[in-house]
Amino acid sequence: MKLFRTRFSYLYICFSFFLAAALWYTVKIDCLDRAGELKEAGRALLDFWDVPILLLGTAFFSLLLPKVVDRLSGFSCSRRIAADRTWFLPAFLLMVLWQLPFLLSFYPAPGMNDTVFMMENPLYASVQFPWLYSVIYGYGAGWGKAVLGSREPVIFFFSLLQLLLISYGLTAFAFWVKGRVHDLAGWGLYGYFLFFPMVGNYSIAAVRDGLFSLGLLFFVWLFLRRAEGEPWGRASLWILAAALLAMLLRSNGLLVALLVSLALFFLEKRKEILFFFMIFALIAIVPAQVIQRTHHWEPLFQESMAIPLQQLGRTMVLGGERSEETKTLMENLLTEEEWKKEYSPYTVDFVKWHDHFHRNWLNGQKKEFLSAWVDTGLRNPRIYVEGWLTETYALWNLDPFEYDVQSRFGWALSDENTKDMKPADNDRMATGDFPLPLWLKAGLANVSYEGSHFIGTGLSLWVALFLGLVWIRQGKKEYLWALLPLLVNTATLLLSTPASSVFRYSFAYVLCLPVLGILTVVGRSESEG
Repeated sequence: MKLFRTRFSYLYICFSFFLAAALWYTVKIDCLDRAGELKEAGRALLDFWDVPILLLGTAFFSLLLPKVVDRLSGFSCSRRIAADRTWFLPAFLLMVLWQLPFLLSFYPAPGMNDTVFMMENPLYASVQFPWLYSVIYGYGAGWGKAVLGSREPVIFFFSLLQLLLISYGLTAFAFWVKGRVHDLAGWGLYGYFLFFPMVGNYSIAAVRDGLFSLGLLFFVWLFLRRAEGEPWGRASLWILAAALLAMLLRSNGLLVALLVSLALFFLEKRKEILFFFMIFALIAIVPAQVIQRTHHWEPLFQESMAIPLQQLGRTMVLGGERSEETKTLMENLLTEEEWKKEYSPYTVDFVKWHDHFHRNWLNGQKKEFLSAWVDTGLRNPRIYVEGWLTETYALWNLDPFEYDVQSRFGWALSDENTKDMKPADNDRMATGDFPLPLWLKAGLANVSYEGSHFIGTGLSLWVALFLGLVWIRQGKKEYLWALLPLLVNTATLLLSTPASSVFRYSFAYVLCLPVLGILTVVGRSESEG
């Protein structure tokens, strides 16, 4: 017991240090940005006087956290389960029917310019996005336009199918909570999935992130099933297969699937887990390679180099030391004048998607680029750390709300609205052309779009980590594995996010945090004890 307390004390200190750092740099970056000094040469984000502040913050949180964790760990209610699934089908159909009017208000579906690009370039889009979604939407939309005269019916069909899949998955998970954890908690979770506008918005939107986040929730579900003492069986395989298929929809899905599958194999010792992953990996890799090699295309190297590009850009803007070779390489990518003009501390997208950025040339200069990046980093370590902090800012800061950057979808992908759709339209609302009364259409669209807000991505991360501390104090360490899918997804973004303020990358927190909270306040099951 004494050893456990000692280790737990070290854990408190470690958590407190990073929490203090997150709080301090949240405030400091915000203040420097408001003062217009975040990208001024000679104004360092990291300096010596941060050290005493971080030490004081660590001491403060090290004293406060144990008291808060002890208090919260004492809140616990007894389990009351109800495994009856009589109401499952009505609950599933209700969720679909509840969201259908919102989908019709955005007919054929709300979405973003990425989806339009995939529809117009189904094969070439694979150089930037995973191939499956691009091919399905691209050829489906093309068929609709050629045969039906419009791609709207096909987009609507795909979104309706997605709504059915997400509604079924969320209802099944809520009923599992009802039958294994607590009946009222299960119904409460179902009500949250049903009525919270953001969940519905992602269920109907023609974007990949709703299904991808459902896949992350299913990974969480697998770890929870194990924590609840359920044996690995056919149901677990179905959940695993569904989660892996969802990972096909995002570029970081392969890495997330690999790490989670290895963890599941380590825990369950089931060879079929690795077998399923190998099938998934082949589906993810082989068709994309065939498409690209057939057409002599190459994946855009810039998509995995967001943070290095940002660090090099910050070094340029702040007047850091660079070799002549690095200066020449960066000039060949984009002129210094344009690079400085487009530089933003929070995202490299304005640079790497600039019309004059030579992204195809970069594909042939990978070795030279990486060499320049390493060399410049050794000369400017402080600037590189600052570049990483600002580029990933939204993923770890303590801002209470997300930034309304691709956090909800309200631009209907009608034929008229997509004639000249711009990236800025991703964060605007435009209703569809389904024949509903204007007042009803506008009302439904406003509820779905304006009601889709959540706490910030970084704060969501800290809430999840804090709940992990509470679980350890409660003796529920078997639940900690359920955090892995969320943390792995965030880790991949911390390594290569192009824009940390884009909330859709982290939408899984919206689905998962409520059940993590439920597990905190509900007592352990007999199988765990």
